[in-house]
Amino acid sequence: MNPDTVSTRRRLIRDFALFQLKLLLDALRDIVLSPISLAAVILDLMLSGQQAPRYFRAVLRLGERSEEWIDLWSAARGAKSADRTNVDALLARVEEVVSDPKVGARRARVLRRWAERQLSRARKRADPAAIARVPADDGDPPRT
Repeated sequence: MNPDTVSTRRRLIRDFALFQLKLLLDALRDIVLSPISLAAVILDLMLSGQQAPRYFRAVLRLGERSEEWIDLWSAARGAKSADRTNVDALLARVEEVVSDPKVGARRARVLRRWAERQLSRARKRADPAAIARVPADDGDPPRT
């Protein structure tokens, strides 16, 4: 089989899978925004005598930003489109981690170190009594 045909098929399947995932994200966004927008418009109506409507407009802006982030139709523009800072970039990173185990393992180590630093900082800021209740994760089994 021609390598170009295999590459084209692989690209088509990849684009289809990403499109289906984006359709799911788009549907979830719609399901979440529907009750939020209803609550926002009711709140704006109740407060209309005291202030200009603002909550419904905020929901509209949130929906617009999420639409840009999901960018459902990006596959139609092709892979060489402008720099992506949306769900395409996130999915590209996931694909990179899945396809290259070395990259995935390195990123997992970086993420673990970051999480450990954050936990250490949180422990330093926490109340001493709370620290005593949280066991330290130093890799050793708990002592009894």
